[in-house]
Amino acid sequence: MLTRFLDILVALVGLLFLGLMLPWVALLIKMESRGPVFYGCDRVGKGDRLFKMFKFRTMHETEGPKGHSVSPQGDPRVTEMGRWLRRTKLNEFPQFYNLLKGDMTLIGPRPEAPDLAVAYPPEAREIFAVKPGVLGPNQISGRNEEEMYPAGVDPRLHYLECILPPKVARDLEYLRHKTFLGDLKLIILGIWAMASGAISRRHLTDNLSQLLMVGIDVACCLASLALASWLRFSGLIPQAELDLLWQLLPLAVLCRLPVFYYLGFYQTLIRYFSLSDVKNIFDGVLLASGLFFVVSFLSGIDLRSYGRSICVIDWFLLTSLLIGYRALARAIHIRFFEPHLPDAPSRRRVLIWGADDEGVWCHRFLREQSEPTYDVVGFLDSDPKKRHRRIDGLRVLGDQHHLEVLSSLYRVQEVFITNGAGLPGKVEHVKKICDRLSLGVKRFVPRSVEDIMVKGDS
Repeated sequence: MLTRFLDILVALVGLLFLGLMLPWVALLIKMESRGPVFYGCDRVGKGDRLFKMFKFRTMHETEGPKGHSVSPQGDPRVTEMGRWLRRTKLNEFPQFYNLLKGDMTLIGPRPEAPDLAVAYPPEAREIFAVKPGVLGPNQISGRNEEEMYPAGVDPRLHYLECILPPKVARDLEYLRHKTFLGDLKLIILGIWAMASGAISRRHLTDNLSQLLMVGIDVACCLASLALASWLRFSGLIPQAELDLLWQLLPLAVLCRLPVFYYLGFYQTLIRYFSLSDVKNIFDGVLLASGLFFVVSFLSGIDLRSYGRSICVIDWFLLTSLLIGYRALARAIHIRFFEPHLPDAPSRRRVLIWGADDEGVWCHRFLREQSEPTYDVVGFLDSDPKKRHRRIDGLRVLGDQHHLEVLSSLYRVQEVFITNGAGLPGKVEHVKKICDRLSLGVKRFVPRSVEDIMVKGDS
């Protein structure tokens, strides 16, 4: 009885926070992709009873289930907003509704998908004799479970063989030694894991260059507004305007960085910075500057009295700084780190396998074709550090394990494989996947393409 009272109390508090964040999260989800705001997934509850567990939707909507029940890092089904929600665990907040209904309890083993629950060994069936929990021991030890999948493995097989056994052991250990103080400790550790685990060491390492770009962009936002004010007043800023400038500087950063992130400023690898990225920065700074003006006005700061010319100068300076340092960084990278980089050489929707220099040449070659014309959806590559980055304006969407999902999501008709993709041992496997999905397969050789003929084909 006490446990149920605590569940209801915590559920009400959680739903209050959910109500506060709902308008903003819902808006961002709907802006990025079509589909509902919430997602109800089948989970196995107490006594093997199925129930709908609710989350914020983090994946693209598809006609029927596509792909595995598990979702490793780099899953192409996950949206940009979805990755952020998963990283911060805000996507789990709608489960407070399940907690209020009584489908779940506050502390307990996490609920499992039906197709994975059948793989539990007989000695682990006692896990399904209790209510699943909103918070459990595996959310602490395996806070960022999506990062536990090595590149190139079959996600479902790796989960069943490598991730599930220790999860089952932790759940059984918890159930057999469950105490009130132990639950209290799990609550404290769970809150800490949710807050501290949003940025892991691997996350920092894999995104070091992007984080550096964020830091430089912050400096550019501050410098452009300060320099615009200095130029507007010929180097002698009056005290009243100087006081106002100190108020505007943090507001400029807070208004602009979310826009930059949303428009994908930090998904482009510097070495592949291109004209499409220049246009994106031009549009993004214009949009962010407009938002800055509106938010300043709503905050009681009238920029018209501060000087309209400052807004124009600030926009010009910021655009120039963001484009300039990215172009300079690209030139330095090519000059010192890749001195031998060669010069690049009805619409069919295609994927390019190989997010490398030849992949870029392939994209540019296909872009020039008129008979037939091609609509290049994105790149495939086995390097997890390239996942979700932009190369020549295109995103790296996944690897061979994502081909079936991607072909459905983007209605892909052909796959082009580059010579530099490093896939000689995988070509036959790719061909079999594409044959099963009725996709054409071609090899890209600079300035030409040829059908792939696998040994044994006639």
